[in-house]
Parts: sequence; C-alpha cells; structure tokens
Amino acid sequence: MNNYTPTEIKDLQAIKQRVMHNVLQEIERGPQKPIYKWRFIMLSAILTISSILFIVNQMFIIDKHATKVDLTEPIFYEEQGLFYLHGITLGDSPSKLMETLGENYTTEFFEDGNNADLILDYEGDARFYFVQGKLKSLILMGVDERRFDEVFTHYNGTKFTNNDTRFIYSSETSHIIKAEYTPYGLYVYLVYIDPDFAKTKEFLDQLNNSD
Repeated sequence: MNNYTPTEIKDLQAIKQRVMHNVLQEIERGPQKPIYKWRFIMLSAILTISSILFIVNQMFIIDKHATKVDLTEPIFYEEQGLFYLHGITLGDSPSKLMETLGENYTTEFFEDGNNADLILDYEGDARFYFVQGKLKSLILMGVDERRFDEVFTHYNGTKFTNNDTRFIYSSETSHIIKAEYTPYGLYVYLVYIDPDFAKTKEFLDQLNNSD
C-alpha cells in the first residue's frame, strides 16, 4: 500500500512540474522583455523622427520651388510670333497664370477705362487683365531698366524707339511690347496692337525706321 501512488497524484505532480518549469522559464525571460520593449520603442521613435524629417524636407522642397518670381526682371522669349513674359502670353487662362506664377495675388473685377471682367494683381508688381477667361493684356510695373535694356538689345525681330518709349512688335500675332517711363518707374506692357493703328502711316513709318 505504501508503495502505491494513485494516478491522480502522479498527474498532479506532473502538472506541478510543468507549472514550475513554465514559471522558471518566465522568470528567466523576464529581464529580456523590457529590453525588447525598449528596442521596439526606440525603433518606433526612429521611424517617427524619420517620417517627420521627410515631411519637413518635402515642405522645404515645395517652398523652394514656389519661391516668388521676381517680376521686376522680365524673362522674355518668342515662339511662333507669340511674345512671352515670365512664361505668360496673351490668350492664356487664369489657371495657367496661377500655375506659372503662383497664387500670391489679389482679385479685382473693375477698373476705369478697361473692359476686363477679371484683373489679377501680383503685389503691385504686375497686373493681368482677362476678358472671357483669356488674357487680354498685362503690365509689369517698376521693371529693372538694365534688365529690359538687355531684352530690347538682344531681340532680333522688329523693334523701334519713339520718344524714349521702346516697342517690340510681331506682325504675325499683332503682339506688341511697350516699355515706357512713368513717375513710378519703367512700365512694360504686353498687348494686342489696335488693328486700325497698325495701318496708320505713323506706325508704318516707325516700322520702316525700326532697328
């Protein structure tokens, strides 16, 4: 009888041994858990900081590309008789203008002596006049004189000077750039020349005497 151990007791002892074994394993692994947790926290922090730096860098890149265009130093070129100032030409839409020059403008809908139905003013440096969604004319105000001198000098097409006012003209498109001195500095206009005036003797004489 004394040597007999019931099966339930044996099972209880086995269970006890397994429990003790599991407890010992947990105790042995116990000190490592905070290490794993700390490593996870560090990894999360690094990923978070990296994400923030990436976002800030992207914002910096966007701001860099959105740097304000210096409208006082005209960038001029011609394509198929179309005159462009800062990448803008007559007939462009307001959305094209905003895409090219940004959205740092104020909006007006009326100006004495002008039939434009929309006027966009870029901080007093330029004004753009639209009729039925198309650019009719533009003015660059306070233009750097030396910069425009370079534009005028290097242009190889039709150009002339009349009473200190300089003109660049395209007979293909009737685009004309006019640069005149005002009490507020040099103003540069891009407009369509009036068809009637283009036929006058005065204008034709100017073309014949052009550089």
